[in-house]
Amino acid sequence: MKKKEWNEGLDHINPDLVEKYVEQKDRLRQRNRKRKSVWLRFGAVAACIIFILSMVIVVSMLRKNSAGILPPKNNHTPIIFDATVSPEKLNGSNSEFIVGSSLALSGGPDSAPPVFRFSPGIAVKAKVVKNHPDKYYKLDISSEYRPTAYRLIQMETIEVICGDNVPQYFLYLIPEYVYVDMSVYDSLLISMSQIGVENYVLKNATQNRMEYFELFIFADYQDHPELGNIIAFNDDIFDESLWQNETWLYGYQFAKHDLDNPERSDLVVARGDSEREVLTSIKEQFNEWHDFYVNEQSVITPKFKTQAAKDALNYVSLFKNGVYSQRLLSNKIIYRRFINGCQTEETITIDLLSEEVTYSEVRYTKEDMEQMENISAHLSEKAAEYAEQLPIPPHTDPEGKELLCLNLYAWYVKVDGKLYGVIKTAWRYKEKDDWYIQYYDDSYILYDMVASSATVISRDDLVAIVGTRNVYMGKYGIGIEMPM
Repeated sequence: MKKKEWNEGLDHINPDLVEKYVEQKDRLRQRNRKRKSVWLRFGAVAACIIFILSMVIVVSMLRKNSAGILPPKNNHTPIIFDATVSPEKLNGSNSEFIVGSSLALSGGPDSAPPVFRFSPGIAVKAKVVKNHPDKYYKLDISSEYRPTAYRLIQMETIEVICGDNVPQYFLYLIPEYVYVDMSVYDSLLISMSQIGVENYVLKNATQNRMEYFELFIFADYQDHPELGNIIAFNDDIFDESLWQNETWLYGYQFAKHDLDNPERSDLVVARGDSEREVLTSIKEQFNEWHDFYVNEQSVITPKFKTQAAKDALNYVSLFKNGVYSQRLLSNKIIYRRFINGCQTEETITIDLLSEEVTYSEVRYTKEDMEQMENISAHLSEKAAEYAEQLPIPPHTDPEGKELLCLNLYAWYVKVDGKLYGVIKTAWRYKEKDDWYIQYYDDSYILYDMVASSATVISRDDLVAIVGTRNVYMGKYGIGIEMPM
């Protein structure tokens, strides 16, 4: 339409019709406003109803989650370890101790009276460089309900008495219940064994994370340095005060008998001995033992000849496929994989004599770890919950009994290609008037990584799915005489 035609058309419009149209438009606008107001009010009510229903559903889900239902799979925490992982990112814990601790429960070590000789293995003259303040646990906890807490002492090697390739600096792992500040002595003669091969990872219980150490870690052969495997010197003379410390009195009561009767003593040290005299005695003793302990291995850095052994050692290198603990047993090194601090059943064994390598049937892959739920996080949450309110044991009546231990323990299992995690709660009670009669109870939560679910499960049902590893198979509710 041309401009002239448009203007001529406007000239023919009736002003009354325009006014009438405007009035109708205003009435329609007002009616729509009323309708919109009604819909707004209705929408607000509907939104409130939806919100209330949503809260009911969320609360219901939270309650189910506390009973074992896991969050959606996209909330899983990837826990792949690789060579670039820094120590502070090695978080995770395979255990939490809510009530109770190690040897404090039994009042001290229960071994037979010791013979005060250095244990076979590695022996050095050393001095203290640094005392680490935190509390540590080994990855392989020997007892899930009576664990041993440790302290770390950094040492400098002054002289090697026995052993090959002993480093200048190392870490000494000492049970916390016998820890004393040994930096007050000029030098120490220490008999020990190595618990790590190349490097080592410990659980830092103070900071609740795994901690990686570049230095070699050593410990007492039987975890009882108070039984004579550390000898202190000041001004080049044997200083008996280390053994007289109140936490070492168990060992000292036997050492004192030998010190008081040197003519019948098997000690390598006597009152007034110089450091050089004691070193000579130790070397003579080691020479006497040589034939008997010739097969005892003290591995610092294994130098394997076969490619199979070299490949196995490379496979267990830290952070490439997880963290591996290492221990020596009958001339074999046994490596066990830990994922996020939690034990798995994957092991690799190297025979130190034949260098034969044995891999466990179960092997965890990178794809496995990508889909694995971080059960360490769930264990920590459950521990915090228990710290506020102690749970009730499912099979034991606590009436008339005293709670000695309440601990949580977690591990991973791979069965027929399916991945699981298990969290175990363990109770340990004693009769209030009888220390030697004790009761054990436990409960289990099974995490199915594929189904992204968790279930409180009976022991029998758990065993049917994942087997008996770390599962208590005794009878519940029956008093058991110590030790247990």
